[in-house]
Amino acid sequence: MDVWECRKRPRLDQCRRHDLEGAFRLVADYLVQPDSDNDQRLLRESSVDRLRFLQPLAAVCHSWRRAVLPLLYQTAACSIKELPRHNSSTTTLGVGQDYLNHVQRTNLDLIVSGGYQKYVRRLAIDLAGDVSPDQPITLLTEAGFGRASWPKIKRLRLSHWHGQSHNKDVYSAESLARLNAYLLHTVPKLTSIKYISSDDRRHYSEFPLDGLLSSMLSRLTDVRITSGLVPDMCSSAFLPRLVSLTLRSPIYAGAAHLPRIFAETLEHLHIGFSSTESIWGRFYVADDAQTVQFKQLKSLVLEYSEAIDDERRAARAQKENRLYGDSDSADVDMDDSLYTYYSDDSSHKLGVTVQSPSGKRARPVFSKLQHLSIHKYPFSISRVLRHFQLDRVPHISIRDIRKGWDSLDAAMVSEMSSLRVHVEQAFESRKEEQRYQVWVNRLFSVSSRLTNLHLQASTTMPLALPDVIGLTRLVTLSFSMRVDLCTIPNLLSRLTHLRHLAMHIFPRMNMSSLRSLGVLESGDYDILADLPPLSCSLQHLVAYIGLEPDCGYARRLADDEGNDDPLEIERELTWLMARIPSLETLKTEEWTSGGVSVCIGELMACGEIHPYVKHLGSLEVSVWKY
Repeated sequence: MDVWECRKRPRLDQCRRHDLEGAFRLVADYLVQPDSDNDQRLLRESSVDRLRFLQPLAAVCHSWRRAVLPLLYQTAACSIKELPRHNSSTTTLGVGQDYLNHVQRTNLDLIVSGGYQKYVRRLAIDLAGDVSPDQPITLLTEAGFGRASWPKIKRLRLSHWHGQSHNKDVYSAESLARLNAYLLHTVPKLTSIKYISSDDRRHYSEFPLDGLLSSMLSRLTDVRITSGLVPDMCSSAFLPRLVSLTLRSPIYAGAAHLPRIFAETLEHLHIGFSSTESIWGRFYVADDAQTVQFKQLKSLVLEYSEAIDDERRAARAQKENRLYGDSDSADVDMDDSLYTYYSDDSSHKLGVTVQSPSGKRARPVFSKLQHLSIHKYPFSISRVLRHFQLDRVPHISIRDIRKGWDSLDAAMVSEMSSLRVHVEQAFESRKEEQRYQVWVNRLFSVSSRLTNLHLQASTTMPLALPDVIGLTRLVTLSFSMRVDLCTIPNLLSRLTHLRHLAMHIFPRMNMSSLRSLGVLESGDYDILADLPPLSCSLQHLVAYIGLEPDCGYARRLADDEGNDDPLEIERELTWLMARIPSLETLKTEEWTSGGVSVCIGELMACGEIHPYVKHLGSLEVSVWKY
């Protein structure tokens, strides 16, 4: 589990207490437009069902109702779900059933009858199972959507989860044309389109919203597509306004590439579901070998598909004549013979170009890139990073990689501001785990400009941090792995700017570890007054104690169920916090928070050391929910 993810979730306390509208909008946006990667539970529910979570807020009082009502109706939502065959005759109170074996839900009748069209900003269509393109048209028409005016609807979200639908037939092109024409007529002022359906390739012969996209591409600012089909976005006879593009769809022979003109305006680009052989091909048209310059791009996400087997990779590389140079094996790196750095203006350009004799294509250039995220790259990560001028890309995230992480040396990250490295698989051997330990030590030992660092890996032994710490500018540090608690005091004393720390604590229940923190006996508190503070900057601590079935700590938890006496690891954690006078919040598990609270009470009750630990009296201890 990512121990730092809890900081990213929407919270009402992020808004001012009197700003009800701002607080409710935060919740409403989270419910209606969940993140496609992190909120699969919400995506499985229809937008209509998710909006029901806001209804109780409107019943609290008049001021709450006035604040939440516009948000309750800011989304016109309709849902069509195929029922299991054996439940085809069953109906539920309040649910219309115009099609056999389908349940339909919508809030459009309430919006139209109440005259709430002025509040509506988006249209959400959620389909599940065998649902043809004509069915949402019928539902929207019967609810009066076509008769009303929707001048403020700027965003469309269409999701279709086909699942194990019985009908494997491909829906007709005529039905798709009708759906596109209906949407074009009823919501002509769209600026944002989001489409989610990764299993649609079995049911459509073309991307379902091609007609709508081609008609509106000149006015769209945000397009997000997750599909098994490639959308037709090759029209370039316009000056686009597109600022954000997410294209998570496979690319294969004959697929359309992105038009060069997109590079003029794009600020955020997410390319996914591509292999190492094809991902760079997204940026080119036909056999154009001219360098593509993304003049405004600030954020780039490259999401690779799973690595194919060696035989298929070799065959594909031979077929494509190594056009993009990323398809060779992890052990033999032959890209260097194909590419040279593009240096038209070395102070402003970053990227590479290809030598021209064999007709190889050039890499794109990103002159303003600030955030680079690479997912699931199957080879040595340095092979893709070298195509970017890293000292000009301050924020880099490398996620879900299985190997090649140690090719990211300390020199490569010395100019970065933030770095995230997530090793997906557990290490195959103790030797590989030791290699990871060496890599972490090397990373921490070299001086760097890093202010944010997140490391995540599955380790069997606790990670020990080096005595020499070069990352003295760190403000946020997160370990999603086991960390030896005994190494934390030295770390804190050297990171004088650190404000946020998240870590998995490894229980070390022995006297040597207790002594390292100044803990001798449960009542021997006077030594604490003689110990110097570890940190005067750390404000927020997230501490997760990972439990294994055979762990002594886990066995003791089971043996002491119902016993409120603190465990050794909880006492160690409390004494660590006692030496951090700047600490304001602690987030941990429920079973840990209880023991820590008891330990804090013991320290606060000791009059001799109370002045040294008085900050613990106002410490906010919260339990994070899974």
